[in-house]
Amino acid sequence: MKLIRRIFNPVIALVAIQLVWVVVVVLWVTWFVGRHRQLKELATRYSPELLARTEGWSPLVQGLLLLAAILAGVYTLFIFWRRQSRLYQEQREFITQVTHELKSPLASIQLHLETIQLRRPSGERLDSFVDTMLDDTHRLHSQIDNLLLAARIEQRRRPADRRVVDLSAFLQKYLDENRDRLPPGTRLELELEPGLKAAVEPDELGTVLRNLLENAVLYSPGVPELELRLSRKGRWAIIALKDHGRGIAKAELRKIFRRFYRVELPDERIRGTGLGLYIVQSVIEGCGGAVQAESAGPGSGCTITLQLPLVEKS
Repeated sequence: MKLIRRIFNPVIALVAIQLVWVVVVVLWVTWFVGRHRQLKELATRYSPELLARTEGWSPLVQGLLLLAAILAGVYTLFIFWRRQSRLYQEQREFITQVTHELKSPLASIQLHLETIQLRRPSGERLDSFVDTMLDDTHRLHSQIDNLLLAARIEQRRRPADRRVVDLSAFLQKYLDENRDRLPPGTRLELELEPGLKAAVEPDELGTVLRNLLENAVLYSPGVPELELRLSRKGRWAIIALKDHGRGIAKAELRKIFRRFYRVELPDERIRGTGLGLYIVQSVIEGCGGAVQAESAGPGSGCTITLQLPLVEKS
């Protein structure tokens, strides 16, 4: 069975078709040139007037064009198979990762609840347990929000319910409400230009900020150092989040916004589903904006820049 699968592997099939195509072309050209020479000699000897009416090399060109069209069709099928195969592999890895991301906090919550039920911890320890369970609940809530939003983006048939918001006020409010979810000691430098407005869906923009902050924290060893800036550039509002973490290799910069894609580290496994930056890009581009990632390389940190069209009047 394995031998049969190897024989019918699309890559091997493509190589075999290439070899067959080359052999057919060589044989076809050799046969045609030989027959053409023979016919030309016969026409020259017995009926020279036929030389003016012969089609010359036209049949050879037509045959080569037909073979080229067949080869182009084979290439198209191969490229389609490669894309489908890669998507299938990504989905399998995604299902495994999502299962782990959902199971881990559930197992933690269950363990703490069972401990509370069996041992009846003191007030201080109970508060610690409750805080941990709330963090796990928030992690579950975030993952489910990402899954639902990703599904909504894929199936969206109508525009999101966007409205004009003051970006400076929105960012400040979001950070005030969620600052305690950042790791203890996190240094967050803010620079928000007031009065910049854009048409966004507030819940989706909140999800974008959450994913950006979570990524910056996850890829920052030690105490995270973050810089969040909001500024105007022409008719655009620029939101830039910079971290001083592990950085990203230049070869990875174009890939990180793909659905299910995750940057793998050689010495550490970073949790996540590979949907965060895909959601960021989809939401921002849906608002008419653009997203860009910049990094000088591993160990140099990373800057994610969001570009949103400004709305001058509400």
